[in-house]
Amino acid sequence: MNEGAIETWLQLFAGLDASALGAETVARVVRERMRAIFCPTEAEYLACLTANAEERHAFIDRVIVPETWFFRDRPAFDALGRHVVGAWREAHPGATLRVLSLPCSTGEEAYSLAMALDMAGHPLSSVQIDAVDLSPRNLEQARLGVYGPNSFRGNDLLFRDRYLDPLGEDHWRVRDHLRAAVRFDWGNILAENFHLGRPGYDAIFCRNLLIYFNRATQAKVIRKMDRLLVSDGWFAVGPAESVLFFKHGYASLPMPSGFLLQRRVVAPVRWGARPEKPRETRPCLPGPFLSFGASDREKAASQGGEVGRSAAVAGDDRLELGEMVAEIERMANRGHMGEAMILGEKLLGREGASAPLFFLMAILTEAAGDPVRAEFLFRKTLYLDPERVDVLAHLALLAERNGHKGEARRFRERTQRVLKKGAR
Repeated sequence: MNEGAIETWLQLFAGLDASALGAETVARVVRERMRAIFCPTEAEYLACLTANAEERHAFIDRVIVPETWFFRDRPAFDALGRHVVGAWREAHPGATLRVLSLPCSTGEEAYSLAMALDMAGHPLSSVQIDAVDLSPRNLEQARLGVYGPNSFRGNDLLFRDRYLDPLGEDHWRVRDHLRAAVRFDWGNILAENFHLGRPGYDAIFCRNLLIYFNRATQAKVIRKMDRLLVSDGWFAVGPAESVLFFKHGYASLPMPSGFLLQRRVVAPVRWGARPEKPRETRPCLPGPFLSFGASDREKAASQGGEVGRSAAVAGDDRLELGEMVAEIERMANRGHMGEAMILGEKLLGREGASAPLFFLMAILTEAAGDPVRAEFLFRKTLYLDPERVDVLAHLALLAERNGHKGEARRFRERTQRVLKKGAR
């Protein structure tokens, strides 16, 4: 089979890396579609993909396996709701909030956004959610708005009684007033005209898409989405994707587990005055970090102000390890990366270092420009917590960056197995 040519087409058309999806999955779908349309050779099937939009849709529908549910990674939804009814509405009185969900898959994310905004107290009549996906089959289900048990996970399902009507024993349908706030459309982010006719968005939810792209495609997609986001807008990304945005001018917002980003804010220059060096908010994980010695550790722990208090708290041996890890993360989110790095390294030497600590230090180290140590720390995390999807995704990206495509493929296949296991 001419798998290489079809994999190349998939990369060019949809940006999807066959190794990320699973090379055997792609090959299996090719064989199924060739039988379905009585196509005798791989070359002819490739020609059909190139010329026939209906077959392209059928192929993409079968290659992409949706894995989503309502309020997946809920902190991001709750944080956006609080932001909209607070600072955003004050800055944009009477405006319509515009949000992009990409890819929207089968619609759970887009409807969760509408629910979160309604629960926060923002009128849905002033909300426009554009939900875009490459799969017509996903969009058909999303527009139908009917969902089974797999779309509802966790213990807090009060939203289901409030926003969905039961249909039989195991299915529910999204209520009409919520559906009115969401517009589902087919779209390809790699298309040259994707941005045409689209307004500036106040928030873009683009989670767990970039992990399926190679580095060049990731950068291209980030630049295209950057054009669609208003100056004070928010990005919501997947756990393994935040670091990809930092070199494009974005910083993490200090909201645990939300994986939210915003452009760095640069102070304007006063005309007629001598320009000052612009001050910008620093991302959670910039680089490179400085090298600190023992005297620097003592200085960081003893200095006054917010940094000194955080250092003292995190360095207090009487605290539980989890509390200290949380404090180090807060320090990093406030921009005090040097001190966070110092105290994190100190904790790594303690007995009983945890997977969350190894993961946090791996993220910091990777952003600092030390991929070798970052990989070591990611692997330590995985040893302690073998089913962490975010760690598997990071290791896949590192392997791909190092040219180890086979290893990258194995990490991504392992990621898919963990996700499928969680869906049961």
